[in-house]
Amino acid sequence: QAAPCSAPARPSTGPRSHASAPGGRGGRMSEGKAVVARPKVPLDKRPDFGKILGVAGLYTTIAGLLNGIAVYEVGTPVGYTSGPCVNAGRFLAAGDPVARNILGICTMFYVGGIFAGITGDACDGDAVFEGRMSPGMLFSSFLLALGAYAKRQNRPWLACQLWSLSQGILNGISSRFSAAPIRATHTAGGQTDAAMTLGNAWIALTQGKPTPPMRKVILNIVCCFGMIFGGFGAHKIHAKWGKQYGAWLTLIPAAMQAFAATALPAMIAPAAEDPEDEKKKHELLKHIAAAEVSDTLWQCSRLGEDGLHRAGVLHRR
Repeated sequence: QAAPCSAPARPSTGPRSHASAPGGRGGRMSEGKAVVARPKVPLDKRPDFGKILGVAGLYTTIAGLLNGIAVYEVGTPVGYTSGPCVNAGRFLAAGDPVARNILGICTMFYVGGIFAGITGDACDGDAVFEGRMSPGMLFSSFLLALGAYAKRQNRPWLACQLWSLSQGILNGISSRFSAAPIRATHTAGGQTDAAMTLGNAWIALTQGKPTPPMRKVILNIVCCFGMIFGGFGAHKIHAKWGKQYGAWLTLIPAAMQAFAATALPAMIAPAAEDPEDEKKKHELLKHIAAAEVSDTLWQCSRLGEDGLHRAGVLHRR
Protein backbone atom coordinates (compact mmCIF):
# COMPACT_ATOMS: atom_id res chain seq x y z
CA GLN A 1 0.00 0.00 0.00
CA ALA A 2 2.95 2.29 0.46
CA ALA A 3 4.01 1.73 -3.15
CA PRO A 4 2.11 4.76 -4.57
CA CYS A 5 4.16 6.97 -2.25
CA SER A 6 7.49 5.74 -3.56
CA ALA A 7 7.37 8.34 -6.36
CA PRO A 8 7.11 12.12 -5.98
CA ALA A 9 3.57 13.11 -5.03
CA ARG A 10 3.43 16.05 -7.40
CA PRO A 11 5.42 17.30 -10.38
CA SER A 12 7.79 20.16 -9.74
CA THR A 13 6.39 23.56 -10.65
CA GLY A 14 9.80 25.20 -10.76
CA PRO A 15 11.83 25.91 -13.90
CA ARG A 16 13.11 22.96 -15.80
CA SER A 17 16.84 22.45 -15.70
CA HIS A 18 17.23 21.56 -19.36
CA ALA A 19 15.43 21.34 -22.66
CA SER A 20 12.87 18.61 -22.98
CA ALA A 21 13.93 17.58 -26.47
CA PRO A 22 16.92 18.15 -28.73
CA GLY A 23 16.49 20.98 -31.16
CA GLY A 24 13.31 22.26 -29.51
CA ARG A 25 12.34 25.85 -29.10
CA GLY A 26 13.29 25.90 -25.44
CA GLY A 27 16.85 24.66 -25.86
CA ARG A 28 19.22 22.35 -27.71
CA MET A 29 21.41 19.37 -26.99
CA SER A 30 25.02 20.05 -27.92
CA GLU A 31 27.87 17.53 -27.54
CA GLY A 32 25.86 15.56 -25.03
CA LYS A 33 25.29 18.57 -22.75
CA ALA A 34 21.91 20.04 -21.97
CA VAL A 35 21.42 23.72 -22.65
CA VAL A 36 19.24 25.63 -20.22
CA ALA A 37 15.81 26.29 -21.70
CA ARG A 38 14.63 29.84 -22.27
CA PRO A 39 11.00 29.96 -21.18
CA LYS A 40 8.59 32.16 -23.10
CA VAL A 41 7.98 35.27 -21.02
CA PRO A 42 4.88 37.39 -21.75
CA LEU A 43 5.37 41.02 -22.70
CA ASP A 44 4.15 42.33 -19.35
CA LYS A 45 6.90 40.43 -17.52
CA ARG A 46 9.82 41.00 -19.87
CA PRO A 47 12.78 42.71 -18.15
CA ASP A 48 14.06 43.99 -21.52
CA PHE A 49 10.96 45.98 -22.44
CA GLY A 50 13.07 49.01 -23.38
CA LYS A 51 15.01 46.94 -25.91
CA ILE A 52 11.75 45.58 -27.31
CA LEU A 53 10.49 49.12 -27.88
CA GLY A 54 13.74 50.07 -29.58
CA VAL A 55 13.64 47.09 -31.94
CA ALA A 56 9.95 47.65 -32.72
CA GLY A 57 10.67 51.30 -33.50
CA LEU A 58 13.52 50.30 -35.81
CA TYR A 59 11.43 47.69 -37.66
CA THR A 60 8.51 50.05 -38.24
CA THR A 61 10.82 52.87 -39.31
CA ILE A 62 12.32 50.53 -41.91
CA ALA A 63 8.84 49.63 -43.17
CA GLY A 64 7.70 53.26 -43.25
CA LEU A 65 10.85 54.36 -45.08
CA LEU A 66 10.60 51.63 -47.71
CA ASN A 67 6.89 52.08 -48.36
CA GLY A 68 7.24 55.86 -48.57
CA ILE A 69 9.97 55.53 -51.20
CA ALA A 70 7.95 52.85 -53.01
CA VAL A 71 4.97 55.21 -53.33
CA TYR A 72 7.22 57.74 -55.08
CA GLU A 73 8.95 55.15 -57.28
CA VAL A 74 6.19 52.69 -58.24
CA GLY A 75 3.04 54.50 -57.16
CA THR A 76 1.92 52.13 -54.41
CA PRO A 77 2.97 50.90 -50.96
CA VAL A 78 4.28 47.35 -50.98
CA GLY A 79 4.20 46.40 -47.28
CA TYR A 80 0.54 45.90 -46.45
CA THR A 81 -2.45 44.39 -48.21
CA SER A 82 -5.70 45.96 -46.94
CA GLY A 83 -5.60 48.97 -49.28
CA PRO A 84 -4.15 47.02 -52.23
CA CYS A 85 -6.92 44.42 -51.96
CA VAL A 86 -9.53 47.18 -52.21
CA ASN A 87 -7.68 48.75 -55.13
CA ALA A 88 -7.33 45.37 -56.84
CA GLY A 89 -11.11 45.05 -56.79
CA ARG A 90 -11.55 48.56 -58.17
CA PHE A 91 -9.06 48.00 -60.97
CA LEU A 92 -10.52 44.61 -61.87
CA ALA A 93 -13.99 46.15 -62.10
CA ALA A 94 -12.66 48.92 -64.33
CA GLY A 95 -10.64 46.52 -66.50
CA ASP A 96 -7.43 48.31 -65.55
CA PRO A 97 -4.31 46.14 -66.17
CA VAL A 98 -2.72 47.64 -63.02
CA ALA A 99 -4.83 45.08 -61.10
CA ARG A 100 -2.25 42.42 -62.04
CA ASN A 101 0.49 44.33 -60.27
CA ILE A 102 -1.63 44.95 -57.16
CA LEU A 103 -2.70 41.31 -56.92
CA GLY A 104 0.95 40.32 -57.27
CA ILE A 105 1.88 42.54 -54.31
CA CYS A 106 -0.80 40.90 -52.15
CA THR A 107 0.29 37.43 -53.22
CA MET A 108 4.01 37.96 -52.63
CA PHE A 109 3.38 39.48 -49.21
CA TYR A 110 1.49 36.28 -48.37
CA VAL A 111 4.33 34.15 -49.73
CA GLY A 112 6.73 36.05 -47.47
CA GLY A 113 4.67 34.99 -44.46
CA ILE A 114 4.76 31.37 -45.63
CA PHE A 115 8.54 31.62 -45.98
CA ALA A 116 8.84 32.96 -42.43
CA GLY A 117 6.67 30.11 -41.18
CA ILE A 118 8.48 27.20 -42.82
CA THR A 119 12.08 28.28 -42.23
CA GLY A 120 12.02 27.81 -38.45
CA ASP A 121 14.92 29.38 -36.57
CA ALA A 122 16.07 31.23 -39.68
CA CYS A 123 13.09 33.56 -39.21
CA ASP A 124 12.84 33.41 -35.42
CA GLY A 125 11.44 36.64 -34.00
CA ASP A 126 13.35 36.14 -30.74
CA ALA A 127 16.76 35.92 -32.42
CA VAL A 128 17.59 39.62 -32.15
CA PHE A 129 16.92 39.59 -28.39
CA GLU A 130 18.98 36.45 -27.80
CA GLY A 131 22.13 37.54 -29.63
CA ARG A 132 21.54 35.37 -32.72
CA MET A 133 21.89 36.50 -36.31
CA SER A 134 18.69 36.32 -38.39
CA PRO A 135 19.29 34.74 -41.83
CA GLY A 136 15.68 35.44 -42.80
CA MET A 137 16.03 39.14 -42.01
CA LEU A 138 19.27 39.28 -43.96
CA PHE A 139 17.61 37.61 -46.95
CA SER A 140 14.78 40.13 -46.71
CA SER A 141 17.27 43.00 -46.93
CA PHE A 142 18.86 41.36 -49.99
CA LEU A 143 15.45 41.29 -51.68
CA LEU A 144 15.15 45.05 -51.17
CA ALA A 145 18.44 45.60 -52.96
CA LEU A 146 17.41 43.21 -55.73
CA GLY A 147 14.15 45.11 -56.15
CA ALA A 148 16.05 48.39 -56.44
CA TYR A 149 18.15 46.88 -59.23
CA ALA A 150 15.02 45.65 -61.01
CA LYS A 151 13.46 49.11 -60.86
CA ARG A 152 16.64 50.69 -62.26
CA GLN A 153 16.46 48.19 -65.11
CA ASN A 154 13.00 49.57 -65.91
CA ARG A 155 11.14 46.59 -64.49
CA PRO A 156 8.86 48.21 -61.90
CA TRP A 157 6.49 45.23 -61.76
CA LEU A 158 9.31 42.93 -60.67
CA ALA A 159 10.53 45.53 -58.17
CA CYS A 160 7.08 45.64 -56.57
CA GLN A 161 6.96 41.87 -56.17
CA LEU A 162 10.45 41.63 -54.67
CA TRP A 163 9.83 44.47 -52.23
CA SER A 164 6.50 42.98 -51.21
CA LEU A 165 8.08 39.56 -50.64
CA SER A 166 10.72 41.23 -48.49
CA GLN A 167 8.07 43.01 -46.43
CA GLY A 168 6.11 39.79 -45.96
CA ILE A 169 9.22 38.13 -44.53
CA LEU A 170 9.93 41.09 -42.23
CA ASN A 171 6.37 41.08 -40.97
CA GLY A 172 6.47 37.33 -40.46
CA ILE A 173 9.69 37.49 -38.44
CA SER A 174 8.48 40.33 -36.24
CA SER A 175 5.15 38.54 -35.75
CA ARG A 176 6.96 35.45 -34.46
CA PHE A 177 8.33 37.30 -31.43
CA SER A 178 7.20 35.11 -28.54
CA ALA A 179 6.33 37.90 -26.06
CA ALA A 180 3.93 39.70 -28.42
CA PRO A 181 3.57 40.01 -32.21
CA ILE A 182 5.24 43.27 -33.25
CA ARG A 183 3.98 43.18 -36.88
CA ALA A 184 6.46 45.61 -38.38
CA THR A 185 4.66 46.50 -41.62
CA HIS A 186 1.27 47.62 -40.32
CA THR A 187 -0.22 49.06 -37.14
CA ALA A 188 -3.99 48.47 -37.50
CA GLY A 189 -4.13 45.25 -35.46
CA GLY A 190 -1.97 46.72 -32.73
CA GLN A 191 -4.13 49.85 -32.63
CA THR A 192 -7.24 47.75 -32.09
CA ASP A 193 -5.56 45.78 -29.28
CA ALA A 194 -4.31 49.00 -27.65
CA ALA A 195 -7.70 50.70 -27.95
CA MET A 196 -9.48 47.70 -26.40
CA THR A 197 -6.96 47.68 -23.54
CA LEU A 198 -7.64 51.37 -22.90
CA GLY A 199 -11.38 50.70 -22.96
CA ASN A 200 -11.00 47.87 -20.46
CA ALA A 201 -8.82 50.11 -18.28
CA TRP A 202 -11.52 52.78 -18.25
CA ILE A 203 -14.15 50.28 -17.14
CA ALA A 204 -11.82 48.96 -14.44
CA LEU A 205 -11.18 52.47 -13.12
CA THR A 206 -14.88 53.27 -12.92
CA GLN A 207 -15.44 50.05 -10.95
CA GLY A 208 -12.47 50.57 -8.63
CA LYS A 209 -10.64 47.52 -10.01
CA PRO A 210 -6.98 47.16 -11.06
CA THR A 211 -6.33 48.26 -14.63
CA PRO A 212 -4.85 45.85 -17.20
CA PRO A 213 -1.15 46.19 -18.11
CA MET A 214 -0.41 49.01 -20.54
CA ARG A 215 2.68 47.61 -22.25
CA LYS A 216 0.86 46.68 -25.44
CA VAL A 217 -0.49 50.21 -25.62
CA ILE A 218 3.02 51.64 -25.27
CA LEU A 219 4.35 49.19 -27.86
CA ASN A 220 1.70 50.23 -30.38
CA ILE A 221 2.42 53.92 -29.80
CA VAL A 222 6.10 53.31 -30.55
CA CYS A 223 5.22 51.32 -33.69
CA CYS A 224 2.93 54.09 -34.94
CA PHE A 225 5.58 56.74 -34.38
CA GLY A 226 8.16 54.53 -36.09
CA MET A 227 5.95 54.25 -39.17
CA ILE A 228 5.32 58.00 -39.20
CA PHE A 229 9.02 58.72 -38.79
CA GLY A 230 9.82 56.36 -41.68
CA GLY A 231 7.31 58.08 -43.96
CA PHE A 232 8.65 61.49 -42.94
CA GLY A 233 12.18 60.37 -43.73
CA ALA A 234 11.09 58.90 -47.08
CA HIS A 235 9.68 62.25 -48.19
CA LYS A 236 12.76 64.21 -47.12
CA ILE A 237 15.20 61.73 -48.68
CA HIS A 238 13.31 61.41 -51.96
CA ALA A 239 12.83 65.17 -52.26
CA LYS A 240 16.57 65.69 -51.96
CA TRP A 241 18.04 62.71 -53.81
CA GLY A 242 15.12 61.09 -55.67
CA LYS A 243 15.95 62.49 -59.10
CA GLN A 244 19.58 61.45 -58.76
CA TYR A 245 19.27 58.00 -57.21
CA GLY A 246 15.63 56.95 -57.60
CA ALA A 247 14.99 53.38 -56.45
CA TRP A 248 18.54 53.05 -55.15
CA LEU A 249 17.27 54.97 -52.12
CA THR A 250 15.69 51.72 -50.93
CA LEU A 251 19.23 50.57 -50.15
CA ILE A 252 18.91 52.73 -47.02
CA PRO A 253 16.16 50.58 -45.44
CA ALA A 254 17.96 47.52 -46.84
CA ALA A 255 21.11 48.50 -44.94
CA MET A 256 19.08 49.18 -41.79
CA GLN A 257 17.52 45.74 -42.07
CA ALA A 258 20.90 44.07 -42.58
CA PHE A 259 22.09 45.87 -39.44
CA ALA A 260 19.07 44.54 -37.53
CA ALA A 261 19.89 41.02 -38.76
CA THR A 262 23.59 40.98 -37.92
CA ALA A 263 25.08 43.70 -35.70
CA LEU A 264 22.07 44.59 -33.55
CA PRO A 265 21.67 41.13 -31.94
CA ALA A 266 25.26 41.27 -30.69
CA MET A 267 24.70 44.77 -29.32
CA ILE A 268 21.59 44.01 -27.26
CA ALA A 269 22.18 40.34 -26.41
CA PRO A 270 21.72 39.41 -22.73
CA ALA A 271 24.88 38.75 -20.76
CA ALA A 272 26.06 35.15 -20.99
CA GLU A 273 25.52 33.07 -17.88
CA ASP A 274 28.54 31.76 -16.01
CA PRO A 275 28.81 27.95 -16.58
CA GLU A 276 29.55 27.51 -12.87
CA ASP A 277 26.36 29.35 -11.93
CA GLU A 278 24.43 27.19 -14.39
CA LYS A 279 25.88 24.04 -12.79
CA LYS A 280 24.92 25.28 -9.33
CA LYS A 281 21.35 25.87 -10.51
CA HIS A 282 21.15 22.28 -11.78
CA GLU A 283 22.43 20.94 -8.46
CA LEU A 284 19.97 23.08 -6.53
CA LEU A 285 17.06 21.78 -8.63
CA LYS A 286 18.16 18.20 -7.93
CA HIS A 287 18.21 18.87 -4.19
CA ILE A 288 14.76 20.46 -4.35
CA ALA A 289 13.37 17.43 -6.20
CA ALA A 290 14.98 15.04 -3.69
CA ALA A 291 13.56 17.06 -0.79
CA GLU A 292 10.07 16.83 -2.31
CA VAL A 293 10.35 13.04 -2.50
CA SER A 294 11.57 12.80 1.09
CA ASP A 295 8.80 15.07 2.32
CA THR A 296 6.18 13.02 0.50
CA LEU A 297 7.46 9.73 1.98
CA TRP A 298 7.51 11.24 5.46
CA GLN A 299 3.94 12.51 5.12
CA CYS A 300 2.80 9.08 3.90
CA SER A 301 4.50 7.34 6.81
CA ARG A 302 2.35 9.32 9.24
CA LEU A 303 -0.90 8.21 7.62
CA GLY A 304 -2.89 5.18 8.47
CA GLU A 305 -3.91 2.48 6.03
CA ASP A 306 -6.87 4.48 4.74
CA GLY A 307 -4.75 7.63 4.47
CA LEU A 308 -2.13 5.83 2.42
CA HIS A 309 -4.82 4.63 0.04
CA ARG A 310 -6.12 8.21 -0.41
CA ALA A 311 -2.58 9.48 -0.99
CA GLY A 312 -2.08 6.89 -3.71
CA VAL A 313 -5.32 7.90 -5.43
CA LEU A 314 -4.35 11.58 -5.32
CA HIS A 315 -0.89 10.80 -6.68
CA ARG A 316 -2.31 8.86 -9.61
CA ARG A 317 -4.64 11.77 -10.39
